[in-house]
Amino acid sequence: MNIEDIARHYIASPDYDVPSSVVKNFRQFIIDLAQVELQGVDFHFVDFEPYFRGPELSLQDIYTDVDQGKMLVTRLFNNSDLLGPEINLIFRCIHEMHHIKLNVDFGWAGECATALHLMSFTNNRLFKQILFSESIGQVAVRLAQGEFLEYQKIVLFPPEILHQFGI
Repeated sequence: MNIEDIARHYIASPDYDVPSSVVKNFRQFIIDLAQVELQGVDFHFVDFEPYFRGPELSLQDIYTDVDQGKMLVTRLFNNSDLLGPEINLIFRCIHEMHHIKLNVDFGWAGECATALHLMSFTNNRLFKQILFSESIGQVAVRLAQGEFLEYQKIVLFPPEILHQFGI
């Protein structure tokens, strides 16, 4: 399945109604992960898209800030019902930091590498599906259509799609 197919599947699929117990446990998973993965960096939340220089993302600016122990993260596009606004921002910090830790860009290959790396922190199959939706599904839409959808939803992709990604 290519990026356009993943984007179409994400858009056409219904929002998975995540059970409240799973929401609670997934949120705690993100908080626990942040306590380990976000050490040594001071995150500042801003109301614009930092690090863009014209239409291009400046990876050098991100690396410069991280080397100085800080990173800017946008509050824009922060409407996840699953995570809620506060934990969604924490998740985004984790995601951004893993681009830096893995030394990958924000194109399709870099996004996939980051998502797969985040999935390696859990053996919970449903959590992996949620992470796939939150990362690969949403990013496929952004890269294929030029912007994120207004509403972040959880889509459970069929196992054969996950297997294509080694999940």
